[in-house]
Amino acid sequence: MKKELKYIILIILSSLLSAIAVQGFVEPAHLYPAGFLGLSVFISNILSSFLHMNLSFNLIYLILNVLSTFLVLQVAGKKLIIYSVLQYSLVSLFISIIPKFMLVDDFMLLSIFGGIIAGISCWLALDANASSGGTDFIAIFFSTKLNKNCWTEVMILNIMILTLAGVFFGWQDSFYSMIYQFMVTAVINKLYNRYNLVSLHIITDKQDEVENLIFKATNHTATKIDASGLYSKEQKSVLYLVCNLYESQKISSGILSIDPNAFIAETKISKVNGNYHQEKLQ
Repeated sequence: MKKELKYIILIILSSLLSAIAVQGFVEPAHLYPAGFLGLSVFISNILSSFLHMNLSFNLIYLILNVLSTFLVLQVAGKKLIIYSVLQYSLVSLFISIIPKFMLVDDFMLLSIFGGIIAGISCWLALDANASSGGTDFIAIFFSTKLNKNCWTEVMILNIMILTLAGVFFGWQDSFYSMIYQFMVTAVINKLYNRYNLVSLHIITDKQDEVENLIFKATNHTATKIDASGLYSKEQKSVLYLVCNLYESQKISSGILSIDPNAFIAETKISKVNGNYHQEKLQ
């Protein structure tokens, strides 16, 4: 219950920041929408201009979101969907309440700081087992499947959409929108640790307790290596595992509380191939 309350508070804060980013930065700077919204607007305009088909962008947007929802359900649970629906529903509510405002008359500053605020909003939602839907679902799906952070690849997709927007609707707003998207992605990559992988080498005298701690924290075990100290000649157990950065923080602090004399070496990993399990998002 405590955890659920924390998640809901984070989602409310995330939604509020997202609405502030839209009303105080995106709208005043005339930034183009990216993600599924921007793609939907672009497809609708292309169908209308070249094929004379009047298909509402809202319908295209709904179809894309439904497809991405089914996709992310393969790697995540229903709670993620429920929390995500709550998040972007609250964003819509806050946008209708908060009036448009302009802090500075400088589109560059609005693009940079608007992107930072939007990035923090996305990070808070992701940290609360939620998302803003759309291309976030795509990033979650491929990040889970490939065991690597895929938000940069999603940013490249958004840049492609904004490039097309620049071709058809003008380059200045398109360029500012690209800066905004870059800042959003930079903040997410810096703050969200679920798909930033590390390897841990752990030397401990309390192997059984540490193994239980690792299993509870990651839902998978580690590889045991028998070793001995070159100086002391004492027999030791070296445990090796791969986990994400968030899990490693919990594991390291937990191990040192069990065995203050434990030795822990942490190494960053760019990608893992093979049989690696990461606990499913609920």
